[in-house]
Amino acid sequence: MSPTFARPPPITSFARIAFPTSQILLVTLNRPQSLNCISSAGHQELHSIWSWLDAEPSLRVGIITGEGRAFCAGADLKEWSSGAGASAPSSGFGGLSRRKGKKPIIAAVNGLCMGGGCEMAINADLIVASSGAVFALPEVKVGVIALAGALPRLVRTVGKQRAMEMALTG
Repeated sequence: MSPTFARPPPITSFARIAFPTSQILLVTLNRPQSLNCISSAGHQELHSIWSWLDAEPSLRVGIITGEGRAFCAGADLKEWSSGAGASAPSSGFGGLSRRKGKKPIIAAVNGLCMGGGCEMAINADLIVASSGAVFALPEVKVGVIALAGALPRLVRTVGKQRAMEMALTG
């Protein structure tokens, strides 16, 4: 039986939406050939999904995961290097880094979780990681900085020294 909603869920092309139970929204990043990198359109789509989650009274929690061997390898660098830039909505990278939502979001991390993907996971309310999950902030290796809110949260979570190691060595 399909859940009934006050408003229909957003139409998606970047992510797949499912409902394991009538109260749980499962969002699967679905660009495995690109390690689930997020483009500008993907940011807007995720923002719409999380906004819909918060407005939908029958849903209690959201879960985000990735298809294939990566949770998310961050921004779509092909788009970024073309000059288009992967602009994020007001809610930030993947709709999570500056999200003001009221419902919890769980990051179910499988495989690679790098750059903006790592920032999305850190900005989630809870992380459940597989034993093969790899977390990294490789921005420093390409001359940019992690600016989606992960650094202060990372310091609070793993301590200053481990956060510095991740941020300065990639």
